[in-house]
Formats: sequence, C-alpha cells, structure tokens
Amino acid sequence: MEFDLTTRLVIVGFVFVFLSVLEIAWPQRELVLNRSTRWKGNLGIFLFDVLVIGIPINGLVFGILMWAQTYDAGLMNWLALPFVVKFLIGFVALDALFYTQHRVSHAIPVLWRLHRVHHADTDMDVTTANRVHPLETLWLTFLRVSLAVLMGIPVSAFIAFLLVLNVLSLFNHANVKLPSNVDRLLRFVIVTPNMHETHHSVHQQDYDTNFAFIFSFWDRIFNTYKAESTPLDGRVTLGLDTFRSLPDASFFRLLAMPFRRDSVTTKGGSQGDW
Repeated sequence: MEFDLTTRLVIVGFVFVFLSVLEIAWPQRELVLNRSTRWKGNLGIFLFDVLVIGIPINGLVFGILMWAQTYDAGLMNWLALPFVVKFLIGFVALDALFYTQHRVSHAIPVLWRLHRVHHADTDMDVTTANRVHPLETLWLTFLRVSLAVLMGIPVSAFIAFLLVLNVLSLFNHANVKLPSNVDRLLRFVIVTPNMHETHHSVHQQDYDTNFAFIFSFWDRIFNTYKAESTPLDGRVTLGLDTFRSLPDASFFRLLAMPFRRDSVTTKGGSQGDW
C-alpha cells in the first residue's frame, strides 16, 4: 500500500510540473502576491500533510479497506453486485460525498475555519490545490474511509478516485487560460479552471457555488452552478476579505489560521470567538 502513495505522488508531481509550465506560458490571471512566498506557504502545508498525516496513516487507511474487502463488508458486497458495478458506483459515490462535505464545510462555522485556509489564497494556481489544513485532511480521510467501508467500495476504486481527484484538483486550480469553446465543452463533464475560479472569488454569492470536485453535474443537479465570477472593478478578485497580506500566505500563518481569534469566523460578519 505504500506503493500506492508513492505512485500517486510521482504522477501528481509530473502533472504539477507540466501545469506549472503552462501557467507561465498561458496564464489566465496576473498574480496578486509574490509567487515565492505563496509557494513556500502552500507547498509547506502540502509537505506537512504528506509527512505528518499522509505517510503515517496511509497504512492504517488501506489496512481498514483491505479488511473490509476481505470480509465482504459493506452494502454492495451484501447485494453481491458485479465488480464493475461496485467500482463505478463507488467512484461516483465518493465524488458525491466530496461535493456534500464541501457544501457542509461552507455552512458550518467550525468546518469553515478549517476550509478557509484553502479559500484565503489571493491567487489560484497549482499550489492552491494542495493548500489544505492538516485537520481538514484528517476530516476528509475519515469521511471517505467510512463511506468506503459502509458501501463496500473496492480498494481499486478508492485508489482510482484519489488519483483522479489529485490530478483534476491540480487542473481545475491551475492558472491556465483555456479557449472558451474547450472550457464550455469540458465543464459539461468535469470541473474546469474557469468554473472553479468562480468558487474562489471573493464574493460570497460566488464562493458558495460550484462545489463539485470531479464531475460538474453535481452543481447542476443541486442548483449550485454559477457560470461566471462576479467582477470587481472590471476584474475577478480571488480569496477572502481578510488574510490578504503577504505574511498571511506564510506556512505558520496558514497553519494557525483556523485558530486566530481576530478574523472572520462566519461568512456574514466578524467576531472574535468560535
């Protein structure tokens, strides 16, 4: 199972480098903050996640999944469904779970405190994809493992979902200018950078839309789709009203952000406590 984590990191690393080159060649937006400081903070959070959470619990996670698969635990195993059916249902169910928890993370103040670490980035590029607070990573891991065991999702479907999620997350956060006709075609199926840009807009009427991770149809089904971002002074502004300074992009500020008492805790206003 360690091979799975290593393989995913290699593939994600290759995609990261490829998209980084495209961002330099065909950027969608000019950067607001210094790339060097932002990247140190964003990649610092990513490495912290991998070293402190990803590697230590990887064996535990897949040990649980292998146990469930060996003993035919979960609803789909009790129904004796064919493997292909279990694979497809499991993949789609995991994406539906992530859409649901994403909406919940915007609605519940305690979860928003964690999730806003991702949203506070004043720019959006490939490093934003992995700017996730370690406590949110733990929460997401618990959710997807629980669903996999309860539903009897095959381990191979679980691994495939994580790989596609990692790759497409880099893609839909990339600061890459796509031809409008290509974007319109792709977003019928998957989340594109332009579609996800709206979700990272500074306006609440924007960032409370487009919650999908892989398949874009979840937003259309549940009426949370928004085609375009709301411009401010003729341009799209990303991030949150708070945390807009360069120091806020540093690694230790990002790590401490959910616990700061001088910042917005609910999206309707400012207050200093939980």
